[in-house]
Amino acid sequence: MLNNIIEIIISQLNKKEEIAPFLFLWNNISKVNNEIEILCNDLCEKLDINKNYVFKLVDDDTKIKVRDIKDFLERIYITPPYKAQIFFIENIWRMTEESANSCLKIFEEPWVWNLIFLTNESESSILDTILSRCTIVNFDNKEDDIKNDFYYSMIDDYIRGINYSLASYIFKEKLEKEAYIKILKNLIIYFREKLIYLDFIEKINDDINWIQKNNLLPKYVLDKYLIKIKN
Repeated sequence: MLNNIIEIIISQLNKKEEIAPFLFLWNNISKVNNEIEILCNDLCEKLDINKNYVFKLVDDDTKIKVRDIKDFLERIYITPPYKAQIFFIENIWRMTEESANSCLKIFEEPWVWNLIFLTNESESSILDTILSRCTIVNFDNKEDDIKNDFYYSMIDDYIRGINYSLASYIFKEKLEKEAYIKILKNLIIYFREKLIYLDFIEKINDDINWIQKNNLLPKYVLDKYLIKIKN
């Protein structure tokens, strides 16, 4: 997974594209912090970045206040003498609501040379406005209960253009609502694992909620995303 992230980061840096902050989730917070430390070191090596340009806000068991976050991010507008500089904030649940809100503009427009890495145990303690600005990478295995090899394989074949059995299956089979929801959830899993169509994930989750609560036609929703993928 981290190798894919490195490839995506290098590709976007080469294109001089802004890179949304990455939010890494794992219920074992010490392990995820260690993994991101390794990611930072690997990026420094591959991009020839001096490790002095990795700035880390370490978890010290205290709240992250507005002044703390402003002081930490003060270098973010200064062009580094390298292709990138890295800002790593451990355990962002420690942010107060005010300090989280103070980051919104930076997280939305991080500038092309800044890589922002965030860690936390889960999404539950994070503002929606922060979540919507981040690429979320979940190291937890909670999705294993949802992942369906049959659907996942058809999704993979469809997206890679190997065959279109997924479209045929949806057209021919008389699927129940729950089957459509499971396919949509497997789309989300696929997008997260492959780090593609990440902007679709929140929209798919919203549509799943509408299907469950408001009787939105599930086939229409699934068809909509399959068409978008191929356009």
